[in-house]
Amino acid sequence: MRFEALQAHTISLTPEGWTGLQEVAQKLNVSVSDLLEQVGRGQLAVIDSEKLEDLWDTVDGLEGLIEAKVEGTVSWEQVKVELGIQ
Repeated sequence: MRFEALQAHTISLTPEGWTGLQEVAQKLNVSVSDLLEQVGRGQLAVIDSEKLEDLWDTVDGLEGLIEAKVEGTVSWEQVKVELGIQ
């Protein structure tokens, strides 16, 4: 909830940028003005898509390590024996 009076400001965006901003606001069920206000106040984080992908890769790797810790691992020697290639 906002208690400060709003002031009008002008920004310039490409049509693609404006459409994208409107789509993000719609997904979050807020107005474009509220979206920009939240970003400006640090209440909503913006992250580069490549950094987000790196973060998801890290999460996937950590999940794999946890799974290996819980379920155990098989040595390479055991794999070769099971495949009959030793």
